[in-house]
Amino acid sequence: MLKRNMILLFAFAAIAGSINAQVRPGIKLGYNLSGVMANYLGDTPSTSMGNPDNFRMKSGFQAGLIADCPINNVLAIQPGARFALQGFSDKYDKGKKLRSFSMYYLQIPVNVQCRWKVYEETNVLFQAGPYIGFGLFGQQAYHKGGSSQKLDDKHKKITFGNGKGYDVQNFLDYGVGAGVGIEFYRFQLMLAYDFGLNQPTFYKNAQDLLYNIDMRNHNFSVTLAFIFGRKDPLQNQKD
Repeated sequence: MLKRNMILLFAFAAIAGSINAQVRPGIKLGYNLSGVMANYLGDTPSTSMGNPDNFRMKSGFQAGLIADCPINNVLAIQPGARFALQGFSDKYDKGKKLRSFSMYYLQIPVNVQCRWKVYEETNVLFQAGPYIGFGLFGQQAYHKGGSSQKLDDKHKKITFGNGKGYDVQNFLDYGVGAGVGIEFYRFQLMLAYDFGLNQPTFYKNAQDLLYNIDMRNHNFSVTLAFIFGRKDPLQNQKD
């Protein structure tokens, strides 16, 4: 019920933002630095149990579409859809072993954006809002003693779904995000942070052991967006 209500909320927000006739479409590209906040809940190696120092951030990317929907000269609603690579690495056994997880998501953020004009055609931007994500697929790598270990397809792939046959048993991710940036002409450069609020997630490691891990995704990003259409969609148009 909660998941269905959240999906309906996102759909309503996106539709409401699109009612404005001055919607400006755009494209966005960016760099991700992602990781997890995690606690082991099950039987794990004693050197890694409950130790957050074993987790490392991982580089990724994002690319997608946005719709800039101005409400007035200050506020706008900006829904979007993006394809994002996130993940993390996990050191254990006194740092001799390393698992690297790469996970691909389809994410739908809906941000409320505040614009403060500081110079002609230049604005400072503040934004915040929820997002929802759907796990698509993933891949893991396994390193031991500084060398990469070959994995068969069964262990290399990360699958999302509901049930014990999947590596990530909760494919739905949702959370909140906030950011600050600058807008010049039709470009928007943003520094943002997203924090996941999803339920516990389960991962399988390269040795086919199932670890029960309570995890929350979080991600820093630097993005550059280009907005098509008029520089100021609220000004009077004279064709």
